[in-house]
Amino acid sequence: MSDQESTQETQEVPAVEEQPSPSQSPWEGHAAADSGGDPLPLIGAAFAGGFVLAKILKKLGGDD
Repeated sequence: MSDQESTQETQEVPAVEEQPSPSQSPWEGHAAADSGGDPLPLIGAAFAGGFVLAKILKKLGGDD
């Protein structure tokens, strides 16, 4: 027997094909994964925080 031969029989296994869940369409999955909500309050809070930080830094270092 050569190195490439084996005494154990092999069997072919069919490939598993993934299919989308029938209960949820791709569009519904995308909508469910979306964090949702309005980004405007976050943008406003970031702007206000930056403005307050600028005022604090100006008070701390400003002899201009």
